[in-house]
Amino acid sequence: MRMLVLTLADSGLELVPKSLWSIDSVKKVASRRGKKPGEMILDISLHYSAMRKLKDWRKRGRPDILHVCLLVALGSLLNRMGLMDTVIHTYEGKVVFLDPSERVPRNFNRFIGLMEQLLILGKVPPHASEPLMWVTSHNLKSALEEKGVDHVFLLSEKGEKNTPSVLAEKIVAFEKPAVIIGAFQSGEFSPEVVNVADEVVSLGKISLDAWNVVARIISSIEDVLGVYEGV
Repeated sequence: MRMLVLTLADSGLELVPKSLWSIDSVKKVASRRGKKPGEMILDISLHYSAMRKLKDWRKRGRPDILHVCLLVALGSLLNRMGLMDTVIHTYEGKVVFLDPSERVPRNFNRFIGLMEQLLILGKVPPHASEPLMWVTSHNLKSALEEKGVDHVFLLSEKGEKNTPSVLAEKIVAFEKPAVIIGAFQSGEFSPEVVNVADEVVSLGKISLDAWNVVARIISSIEDVLGVYEGV
């Protein structure tokens, strides 16, 4: 394996949708932050009552899941050794590319501010010629094609069961595999995500938090590649 393309798919990251802007509870949160409702990240912990009006509301408004997954992934030795590329795919179908050197803020409030800037302005930093994070014009399929992915593994409880070590062996057999992990709370993958998978695999029938899956997959690949030898 030359490079792993870790893809955090259907992530609960989006700005507050227009249909919720006029709701009093949403306007109050926006006022406290000195923002317009459409300039805020949708967050179920802040917008729970308003969100219940939305389609797939249980799947949306969980930027915290993406935050923890990114902290685990970007801080890994696999990433720091230049063996991993991370892609964010959102519930709305937006695709975000990251510079591998990017380190997201550990503080959640700072992370939210960064994501709001990203979704409003399209890149971070907003005036950089070489941004650390940017929203692309790709859909998920074309994004993975641009990355040169040669096999796509989708992690799902519905997939063929593999132990982490066996799955890691399968992954590293490809030159540039993608591993898709859902960064949402509950529900099913969107058809866009399912349709790009070459292989649907599982770590078992017990539902695991997304960041646990990210950590286990990365650490298993690190073990197979022996990246800690000589460190």
